[in-house]
Amino acid sequence: MDDLALCRKVYAAAKAGTLNCADAFDLSTSVLEWSPAEEHATELASLSLECAPAGRRRMAELALTVLEATDFEPGFAEEPQWLTRLEDAMELVNRDVAATGLRHTCRLRVHPDEPALTGNAYAQTWDGHVGTSGGVYPYAGADPVSALLAVADDTQDAVMHSLWSAWPVCPAHQLGVHARLHHETAAWWCTGDDGHVVARIGEWQNG
Repeated sequence: MDDLALCRKVYAAAKAGTLNCADAFDLSTSVLEWSPAEEHATELASLSLECAPAGRRRMAELALTVLEATDFEPGFAEEPQWLTRLEDAMELVNRDVAATGLRHTCRLRVHPDEPALTGNAYAQTWDGHVGTSGGVYPYAGADPVSALLAVADDTQDAVMHSLWSAWPVCPAHQLGVHARLHHETAAWWCTGDDGHVVARIGEWQNG
């Protein structure tokens, strides 16, 4: 088993409360090979060797801490609700697509260059265009606001490649707007004048 597969397995098991001692030990020793002083990995190794039922909760906590220290990023396979949030965000963004007068909506797909459920998601337009960035990272689905911002941004990039023009455009200033966090909400922001919110994402007005 390669390290990434082990990390994915340990993450899912730790979150579910089903982490076994062998996998916990394998993770700890893998980390200790390149970071011998890592105290959480050291404690994890000790607990996994003891493998006492009373230490299982602590072992799971340590495993998640160790994974975070390795910069492991779970994907949709480990956090399927993240993909659900991104899909919900796509529905809201498509309201704005329709409200701005476009005849067709977009859809959210898992990135074609990555294995299913382990790569990024991406917005795809009605004619197959996608954005030029790496798409939407799974962790963007960790909360509804970040999901909405990420999907709106990727959809905007994809739609502009289909239209070859700015989208969406501020009705007052005729400038392209951008997805932005404003007062803890996801909004379309125009830089005209001193800057202003055109609409909350998902609430663009027709016309």
